Amino acid sequence: ITKPKFHFLVHLPAYIHCFGPVILFLTEHYESFNHIFWLSSIHSNWQSPSHNSCKTFAAQDAVKHVALGGFWYDAEKKTWRSAGHGV
Repeated sequence: ITKPKFHFLVHLPAYIHCFGPVILFLTEHYESFNHIFWLSSIHSNWQSPSHNSCKTFAAQDAVKHVALGGFWYDAEKKTWRSAGHGV
């Protein structure tokens, strides 16, 4: 989810003069992740948004883990399991 943003180029000469090489202070890639945090809290009651975001990201990570062939412990059968090939 990266979208090029070019407004910073207007300020680039001043930034290089003040802070040195550009590679040391570019944050554009990480700033676009703020939108992901905002989306994760849309359905929040805003009483504890960081808790709700963590729960959302944990659930997404669990789905990704299973979908990519990860293993989990099945306490009922006392064995390690993974998703089938059809996933």
